[in-house]
Amino acid sequence: MIESQINKTIFPHGKLNFLLKFIFIFSIFFDINFTFLPSITTARICFLVLLLVSVNKKKVFAKTFYNFLFSLSLVFLVALIQYSFSSDSAQLSRLLWFTLYSIIAPFLFISFIKSRNELLYLISFTVALQAILTILSFINPSIKALFYNLIIFTSNFDEDQVLRAVAFASIGGAGLSVIQSIGVISSLVLLKINNNGFYRTILLWFIIIIIIVSIVLIGRTGLFISFFSLIIYFINQIKKIKNIVLISLISVTIYQVNLISILENLTSGINGFSVDVFTEWIENAFKLKNNDTSEALASMPIPPINLQTIIGTGRVVHESGIGNASGNDSGYIQTYYSLGLLISVFFYTIYILFLRNQINRTSSKSLYILLFIMFTIEIKEPFIFQYVFPFFVLSIILVSNKIKINSDSRLYIE
Repeated sequence: MIESQINKTIFPHGKLNFLLKFIFIFSIFFDINFTFLPSITTARICFLVLLLVSVNKKKVFAKTFYNFLFSLSLVFLVALIQYSFSSDSAQLSRLLWFTLYSIIAPFLFISFIKSRNELLYLISFTVALQAILTILSFINPSIKALFYNLIIFTSNFDEDQVLRAVAFASIGGAGLSVIQSIGVISSLVLLKINNNGFYRTILLWFIIIIIIVSIVLIGRTGLFISFFSLIIYFINQIKKIKNIVLISLISVTIYQVNLISILENLTSGINGFSVDVFTEWIENAFKLKNNDTSEALASMPIPPINLQTIIGTGRVVHESGIGNASGNDSGYIQTYYSLGLLISVFFYTIYILFLRNQINRTSSKSLYILLFIMFTIEIKEPFIFQYVFPFFVLSIILVSNKIKINSDSRLYIE
């Protein structure tokens, strides 16, 4: 009986159907570039397949969709002109993949998603699987070596480093940690919108814990997003007495666990790994003073406003081919330096207005929290041009618009 209820909730349209969508999400999220196919990534293959299967599927796009694409084409035209002077195609590439993956792909993919529950379970399971693979690669050097043999990594650290885990994905570090945090957000939303039974609740909390453990091993940006999401969830749930008791019990239980001892045992076979250095690296992220991330960002140069930066330099990559041309990691600064002040302001403005216009009046206000997170983390790195978080945000907005407002919408969302 219990298994039947879980299958009905998680696999409402069959396990094979769910598996195919699961593979698509995994391929899009982690965009694996295999060593034996260096010019092709899993995201590109999946986008091509998505286009092919969508050919005969009737689509009706809102006027705002075409208006935004037209506005993006103007930005693309400016970037093309700038490219003719700079010979740096990085910004053109960023705009192209942003348009395909962050704007067009969600509209096509969401037509194959029947409910918000289905999308959220797909994402939660996808990220949970990656979390398990990440943890295994961290504690088992053989698995890590296998990943390095199979995958072309874009991270700026090599196989010899021991403080950060790698995953079955080409991306690593902060970018991967942000993707993993999407799994935490999805699981928390599932806990919030459904009347989950005991087993499903335990499953979702287990997924959240596993994902957070993987994020700890990957990067701190995703950890901030996850903790922020947990705080929002707990504030929302603390209205009920039973939830206060449950949260208190969970907090006390976690406090009693000797996490340092567990970490020492798991990493005892990793040569060169220091638990003290690792914990200091994690703790530093939560310091209000002497925080190495904020200090590093503050110390990075901001190109002055002049004629060149107003009209745009067209450069993202430094002329030497190493590092970024602006000298700053911030996504806003990099875009400002490349596209110019006027066009970069235009780009971010039309993008946030486009997303705002996609949110129906009947949609949850929590969607605005996702917008807040996405445009806040852009301060640190150009995560918008890494496309996964934007793909998630637009997808969840579009699938939320499909919800029928009825008495049982919290249980079965269509």
